[in-house]
Amino acid sequence: MRRAPQNIIVFIFISAFYNTAILKAQTKTLDDYLNTALKSSPVLKDYYGQIEQSKLDSAIIVSNYKPQVNLTGQALVAPTYGQYGYDEAVTNGGNYEAIVSVSQLIFPRKEINTNKKLSNIAHQSLSNQAKQTEIQLKKDVTDKYLTICLLEQQQIYFSESDSFLVHELVLLKNLTEKGIYRISDYYELSVEEQSERTELVKLKLDMVQSFSDLNEACGISDTTHYYLAVPQIQAFKQADYRQLTMFQKYQIDSSQISFQGKLLDAEYNPHLSWYADAGMEASQPNLIYRSFGNSIGLNLSMPIYDGHKKDLKYKSLKISDDTRANYQNFFIQNYNSHTSMLAKQLEDNLNLLIQLHKEEEQINNWRKVNEVQLAAGNISITDFLISTRKELDVKNEITQALINQQQLQNEFNYWNQ
Repeated sequence: MRRAPQNIIVFIFISAFYNTAILKAQTKTLDDYLNTALKSSPVLKDYYGQIEQSKLDSAIIVSNYKPQVNLTGQALVAPTYGQYGYDEAVTNGGNYEAIVSVSQLIFPRKEINTNKKLSNIAHQSLSNQAKQTEIQLKKDVTDKYLTICLLEQQQIYFSESDSFLVHELVLLKNLTEKGIYRISDYYELSVEEQSERTELVKLKLDMVQSFSDLNEACGISDTTHYYLAVPQIQAFKQADYRQLTMFQKYQIDSSQISFQGKLLDAEYNPHLSWYADAGMEASQPNLIYRSFGNSIGLNLSMPIYDGHKKDLKYKSLKISDDTRANYQNFFIQNYNSHTSMLAKQLEDNLNLLIQLHKEEEQINNWRKVNEVQLAAGNISITDFLISTRKELDVKNEITQALINQQQLQNEFNYWNQ
């Protein structure tokens, strides 16, 4: 009996080494990637900065209603040159001034409260947008992670199947030399083994691209290959849509439009403010010593006619609210239909997994029988390959169904946060 070809022996060693490497490879979990993505996201950092900025904006608005104190000073000289120069009736020959003035709006409490609530709503809106961004980022990273999990599982069982075929090729070669099988039978099995080796190369290329996509989404520059543990994503309980982060956006927008209307009302109310000043104001330097004084007074402003600008602003707010309501109703409709469909898909996919596992058990028994028959020369290579391919197909379908179950749960959770 001649020795097996050198390339087969080499590939047996490589395949064994590959399986050992998979088992010993550094492992990362979904949480590792999610935590890194959340820390690295420039969009989330931007929102967090805007949230802090909104707190300052709120304080600035309130400070506008507090007493405003100003200091003004002036020293103006307007000399005349004979009959030429500024008219002293206008300039008084000069002006010397140093005054501290104070002013404040009277009874601004309602307007202050409205502005405070608007600032608070703006803060809530930014927090909601940040939360939605976080939820979307988690979903995207999880989808990319699961894609790699599928590829890794496919790599494992294609490698195992190829190792099995290489082993059977050695056996078949011996049987061919004894005349039990034809040389064409040997080549038929060899072509199948080469096909699976090609599939492994394709999977490796897909894996490199998928890891690149995942790392990019998480802001990771590491190019190390990791073995990713398949997560067990638990489906959230379906929530009342009114408590969802995505729906809260419409509630926040509704409140914002409502308070913008109240602020518009406040702008057209009479405004009464007080002012006071104290200091020195003189037209000649020699009069400064007796030009110190003070004043106090009230200012009243009341809009009478603005060219219907107020009505136009109300109409603009009404259009904004109608648009918001349309988006809200569309979301509710989509939420109900989409989550119902996802719940049904989760149930159907689970039933598929149960059926595939039953099929896998039967095919395993079929292949074991065929393996014995091959060693005895009692089965055609074509029939043997049919059982081998069927086993590979079922393993692939089971892996895809398992990953699909995780993806469906990820999608379901995305809609219920």
